[in-house]
Amino acid sequence: MKLPYFKQLWDVIDATITLYGGLGEDGGVETVGSWTGKVNLSEKVRRVQDGNGQWIALSGVLHIEGDVLPGVQFDNGEVDIGGIVHRIVSYSRPRNPDGSVNHTRIEMA
Repeated sequence: MKLPYFKQLWDVIDATITLYGGLGEDGGVETVGSWTGKVNLSEKVRRVQDGNGQWIALSGVLHIEGDVLPGVQFDNGEVDIGGIVHRIVSYSRPRNPDGSVNHTRIEMA
């Protein structure tokens, strides 16, 4: 059984997501994937604490249908929405009862 994802209501804004994970051979950040498509953007500002106890102001949350880059684990990344670049703070992939990914949720600062 799969839970519904209301694509007609949610996917309204174009975005490009670039994901980074670990360090490359030259010591720079390694790009592990990129994705472009329609997303739902909720621009509710709120504050959360990270793992180090620092307060971070979130600028919004993205919801994307399905799994963005299946199987790719990443440390951080960037989201480009209309020329404005946001930093990815955290992400989650809620699952359907059958184990498949319903949508990807990305929190941005």
